[in-house]
Amino acid sequence: MPESLNTTYIVAGLITKLLPLFLYPLGLSIVLSLLALVLVWRGRKSSALATLGIAIVTLWICSTPRFSNWIAGTLERQFPPVSVALTPQADAIVLLGGMTRGLVPGTGVPDLSGNVDRLLHAAALYKAGKAPVLLLTGGNAAGFEPEALSMKKILLALGIPDKAMVLEEASRNTRQNAEYSAAILRAQAVNKILLVTSAYHMRRARIEFARFGFQIVPAATDYQLVEAPATLLDWLPDAAALTGSTRAIREYLGMLAGVVFRA
Repeated sequence: MPESLNTTYIVAGLITKLLPLFLYPLGLSIVLSLLALVLVWRGRKSSALATLGIAIVTLWICSTPRFSNWIAGTLERQFPPVSVALTPQADAIVLLGGMTRGLVPGTGVPDLSGNVDRLLHAAALYKAGKAPVLLLTGGNAAGFEPEALSMKKILLALGIPDKAMVLEEASRNTRQNAEYSAAILRAQAVNKILLVTSAYHMRRARIEFARFGFQIVPAATDYQLVEAPATLLDWLPDAAALTGSTRAIREYLGMLAGVVFRA
């Protein structure tokens, strides 16, 4: 990789790690609260009150199910559910990581996160004969089992044959998922792919894979929005809602970072 491009990736990675402190709801509220303390120390009490108020309101709004559902909907509604039966044929299924948390200590068995729908959907597509190849993409920190390998272990237990799976074990983010997968797919003359990831993540993933000229069929799954009656509780803070809001904001920041660093 050229040195300039490698430097760009490093800078992008650092910004991706630092942005949560300033732009995600919890980090932003903490920063604003600390700023309010500084303003009090400097005798600017009215400014401190205003800053603290902004911090509280920001955290409150982003912690409500109503806001969380709205912002998740802006990402998910572009990719409505499509049944396995109606999903078209393709040359390969590309499964993005993000559904394992690591190995359970002393067992060698991967623990699954809430995004496990990705894994199950990819398995269902393969078993339905939608593509002959299943590419698993996802790395990990040095010294830890790559997520692609963890996913393979689970898919083997689900009856997916070893020979059908190809692993990409080096990527650490969506941009690398696409870049490293592209090299593997091109070597196998793959043109049309079924891209499997969470619905909220599909928009960013499709943008990244489209850069490499593939014909992409979104195979979205793991929908965060579900049918439920609206209640007054939707306006009260909830930890799960804050997680959902942060997840959606992270997607928009990821798309923005992709535009900035490709400009």
